[in-house]
Amino acid sequence: MKRSTQLIALMAALAAGSASAAGTLAGTTIENTATASFEDPANAGSTLNSTSNTVQTVVLPKPDFDIVYTTSGIADGNTLTSTPVVTTGAVPGQVIETPYSLVNKGNTPLDIVVNADTTGSAAGATVRYYRANTDGSRGAEIPAGSAVTVTADNPTTGADEGIVKIIQVITLPTDPALISPTSVFGASPEGTVLGTAGADPLVTPGNGYASGTTVQEENKAVNTDLQFTRVTVFAPALDNNPNTNPGTPVDSAGNPLPPASVPPVTSVNVPTEVVGKPGDNTPVVSAPGYVTPAPTTPPATPSPVPGGATDPTPGGTPIATNVAGDEQIAYPTADLNATPDRVVFTNTLTNTGGTTDVVQLFPTLADGTPDPAYTFDPATGVFTNPTTGVTIRFLDPVTGEPIKVSTDPNNPTVAQYPTVTVPNGSTVVYRTEVTYPDVNDSAPIAPVTVLIGADSLKDADLVSNSNTRNTILPPAAQFGDATGAQGAEATPAPIQTVNPNGPTSGATSPDFTDATATFPMDVVNNGQYNDSYTLSGTVTLIDAVTGNPVIVPVLYYAPDGSLLPRVSNDTASPDYNKFITPVVAPGTEYKPVAVIQVPAGTRTGDYTVTQNAVGNYSTIPMTDTNNIIRVAPAGSVAVAKFVAKAGVVAGSNPINTIPNPADYTATGATGAKPGDNISYRIIGKNTYNTSVNGFFLSDTVPANTTLFSVALTPAPSKTIYRVTPVGSTTAGAWTTTAPTGLAAGTKIDVAVDADNNNLPDALAPGATLSADFIVTVN
Repeated sequence: MKRSTQLIALMAALAAGSASAAGTLAGTTIENTATASFEDPANAGSTLNSTSNTVQTVVLPKPDFDIVYTTSGIADGNTLTSTPVVTTGAVPGQVIETPYSLVNKGNTPLDIVVNADTTGSAAGATVRYYRANTDGSRGAEIPAGSAVTVTADNPTTGADEGIVKIIQVITLPTDPALISPTSVFGASPEGTVLGTAGADPLVTPGNGYASGTTVQEENKAVNTDLQFTRVTVFAPALDNNPNTNPGTPVDSAGNPLPPASVPPVTSVNVPTEVVGKPGDNTPVVSAPGYVTPAPTTPPATPSPVPGGATDPTPGGTPIATNVAGDEQIAYPTADLNATPDRVVFTNTLTNTGGTTDVVQLFPTLADGTPDPAYTFDPATGVFTNPTTGVTIRFLDPVTGEPIKVSTDPNNPTVAQYPTVTVPNGSTVVYRTEVTYPDVNDSAPIAPVTVLIGADSLKDADLVSNSNTRNTILPPAAQFGDATGAQGAEATPAPIQTVNPNGPTSGATSPDFTDATATFPMDVVNNGQYNDSYTLSGTVTLIDAVTGNPVIVPVLYYAPDGSLLPRVSNDTASPDYNKFITPVVAPGTEYKPVAVIQVPAGTRTGDYTVTQNAVGNYSTIPMTDTNNIIRVAPAGSVAVAKFVAKAGVVAGSNPINTIPNPADYTATGATGAKPGDNISYRIIGKNTYNTSVNGFFLSDTVPANTTLFSVALTPAPSKTIYRVTPVGSTTAGAWTTTAPTGLAAGTKIDVAVDADNNNLPDALAPGATLSADFIVTVN
């Protein structure tokens, strides 16, 4: 009965287009860091804190996936003849879009390979797959047979991360030999996953499927879980296109145009397109005209793209033309203000119907009907979408004035929208002005997509006979302190404590005994095109002897620990301490590490680090001014954290000068499944040359776990505990009752109270205090 209830819940979730995660996400790192608090031996009455290393444990994968119709209520498992998803009255060359969802039903990311099944379809049509933009429009193409990475749904968030929405695009042939009123076309996406898990998932977890196996949707047999779209056709005579070089161009009234009035279609510079692993600077050709520059140049240097044009207005935006996809794509830079932005596209409409045609233009849905999201004011010629704030005007290429609503005197059909006259065998040129809100350049921003319809007044319906798409990809970016989820954090202010007389290190500063401060950062591309970013920063320190300021640059390292490329290798250049990130794809982030080497003899105190980032193509400027370097006095308390692992030799894995106990390690922990316990040992050591008063150890229950137990080891004559509830900054009273069963985010303090005053005792020089901290994986 329980299994049936789970199945019904899963079917309901899929029908609503949602994923269902199988417990805690695979690959989730269960992290835990301990702290020690004590009275400053150099300043009685002042409390200092010390932080241990972070211990990590990874949850193992449990995979499952499916491809379903995004529209709810349509079951899959059908054929070309049985499918309820049907498009009728399609025209030669028409593009039929069907939304689907790749659903990750497991707890681990999967690379789902998408192929088209065209069993029973007439020959000649092409089938392609695209990612769906947030507004449901078509995004980037998914190459045939390539994999789409679908993350697992995170049950701890309100969002549904386990779904990637795609669009199947069937393009009908235009060859009369391949298309007739009796032709039936169709296709279904078919998903497979190649298993990558090794024989020992603790060593090679992979995706949870056996290595080398090909797994079908929901682990079903081949061709038993399909979801077809069927298309029947007829032949129109209009062709609404992106900007081209028409041989017989005319204006909106059908009069021949001088060549100078038509923007030439040659090439434009757009942000670099790349493929490969994130952060890969290797030159790669991903599509004709899209080339990644060599690592010695900024990776987002614009690349020339043939077949493009520029917005005809002054300072116009580069626009790439994709004639095969019947689309134009604009790449605007940031303007750093909140006023509405504007892009003007040049479109063409060709008539091959055998006679002069009068055609009306309007924003349309994919089915050719006018988009109801827009209202039209015939007095101004403006289409307005009150929900998005987007407005559209169709302009004459010569006068630049809005095209008016007119009628065909030889046809009783009345035009409702701006009209153009197209002689047979000619191409009318018109401009599409798209104005859209520009709220800010930080938050995620969706593409602005306008589908333009052209409806002949020589038929009785108000349905576009040919559509073309104009797309604007706006920029947006964030820069700040790194977070687990995508996005940069502005608060709280991270503090890095350093010993200016200690050694220096690179991108990873192991503890506070050295002179290196490190701040993990995030550069988030919230825009809609690739970009790279130039990073720079400084901190002004004070020399303890002279009192003079010392300006120290921030160095930026890649996640792998290598120094990022400098803008200039000339040490005398002001660009020497500026660093370039790899190309960051839209909707992703790059995680550089800010590193500051604190000079010896720096005065004790807190110093604020100022960091800057700027988009190399988008030109978006960003700052982060909340990171603090704390220069500490000599002496410290070392804290180490270890996790239980059988067979580890004592002292083989020391941390912060503290040797690991037998059967405990600070690295290489074994995996833990939901329901397993993770046992930690926290050790604090006083390396001052005097006792530190009020010494206690602290730990916080990690995300995705519940506290099982906490105790000092060996057990003293009296142990006291203190709890800070989740979401609170105020700790409770000290008590002898050991806590258990506490939720993630709860902080627990533990101390010795040998003198029975219900307060933590002092820790003698060279002495250690150890605590066992055990949690259960949810």
